[in-house]
Amino acid sequence: MITAFRSEIRKILSVRSTYIFLAISMAMELLFAFYLTAWRATGEQLASPHYLSSQVVSAINPLMLFGSLVGILLVTHEYRYNTIMYTLTAARSRTKVLVAKLLAVTLFALIFTFVFGLLSPLLSLLAIKIHGLHLGHQEIAYATLAARSLFAGWAFMILGFILAVIIRAQVGALVTMFLLPGPVEAILGLLLKKNAVYLPFSANNTLLDIQGQGAHISYTRAALVVSIYIVVGWIVAWYLFLKRDAA
Repeated sequence: MITAFRSEIRKILSVRSTYIFLAISMAMELLFAFYLTAWRATGEQLASPHYLSSQVVSAINPLMLFGSLVGILLVTHEYRYNTIMYTLTAARSRTKVLVAKLLAVTLFALIFTFVFGLLSPLLSLLAIKIHGLHLGHQEIAYATLAARSLFAGWAFMILGFILAVIIRAQVGALVTMFLLPGPVEAILGLLLKKNAVYLPFSANNTLLDIQGQGAHISYTRAALVVSIYIVVGWIVAWYLFLKRDAA
């Protein structure tokens, strides 16, 4: 298992797309966290006691997509270039291969979320200091904010990973990941109305709502809803991974 896990980590670190997505994420952090929401911040914005907390979640929310693409490509690259059979042949168990991929994506997701979630308020503080602005008193629930942010970032990327395992086709997985959290759930939301918060990505977004404004479920229930989707999705993905192309 350790050998398989290390192999998956090497795959993540050896492809150019990983660094492209990291570079894009960094550029977005500099643009939004440093310049747009800090350097150009108004006095009213800086007076908010939740300013720094919002910088954390506002960074994670859009960047989760780029992080999820790394996990998707980890799976779909092997199917696209037909190297998955080499991976399966080298391992004694297909389950171990899939678990190794899951652990690799989990480690990447947690590090990605932590780094960019922390970097956003630090860049904002730097811009505020350089520009000579004044930041009001801040109320930050460090433990709950960290827990919600890390879980939301991890869950989003794991959902993308699960979709990739189920779909396998690279274009199909990427298109689904771009459409499902946005347009698809938005359309379903019109039909479900208040119950739209029980959709996977909508529930996950609830965790990134600083004050729970507009949400019809608690943070705990939202996390539970997302967890159920992940567990069910994982079971389906695991079953298909075992049965497809199996001799």
